[in-house]
Amino acid sequence: MSNARPNLKLKSYSDHGQKHAHDHHQLVLPLVGTLSLSVDSKAGEVSSGKAAIIAAGHDHDFAAADANRFVVADIPAALAPMLEKLPCFVHLDAGLEQYVTFLHSQLKQGGDSSRTQHQMLLLLIQLLQERFGDKLRLDRRVETAKRFIDENYGRKITVSQLASISHLSPRQLNELFREQVGLTPHHYLTELRMQSSWQLLEQGELSIQSIADAVGYSSLSAFSDRFSQHFGHSPSYFRRFSK
Repeated sequence: MSNARPNLKLKSYSDHGQKHAHDHHQLVLPLVGTLSLSVDSKAGEVSSGKAAIIAAGHDHDFAAADANRFVVADIPAALAPMLEKLPCFVHLDAGLEQYVTFLHSQLKQGGDSSRTQHQMLLLLIQLLQERFGDKLRLDRRVETAKRFIDENYGRKITVSQLASISHLSPRQLNELFREQVGLTPHHYLTELRMQSSWQLLEQGELSIQSIADAVGYSSLSAFSDRFSQHFGHSPSYFRRFSK
């Protein structure tokens, strides 16, 4: 049965697991120890600075000899079809490692509501796509719309504007964009703004008002409300966490 909702959890692995496959994508992110993995006969490991992206339907098995702990995300294939096109094993940069630390802290604090997990995982997916998505191949019209959003998310953008530059109707653009990116253009824009604001908060160089301006919100209260709805915490909470 398909996994209808994303699921984020802390998990430890035993010595050895039999080969199997899921009907959902699985992300395995390191906290403590090493997990040796084989995905479709390609060997790798999850350890400090290294993570695994196991696409839906791909055979894999594992082995873990010592004490270990990981953040594991089960993500429905329909929510993030692009994950199937990313590498099986990836190196985490400082920003991604910081975000894994944040996910761990939220799970320990009980941040396990369905909505909170959904938003945290959408940001994680966007971070992974940004780092490792150079192999993704999109319809040129979808790529045109996505590139415009990527380059102009700090400005007001409408679906009609995106449809016009993509030479599609708004309905066609929404359908194609959702099919290939996993989100509608509007939701992708929102997720990109939230991703960017989180990264700016982490850097700690701009005020929260300046960050709101930079990601396309003229109203600080509107930005704070959207951010809090996304992550379950205000921007000031993230600013304290990143210090």
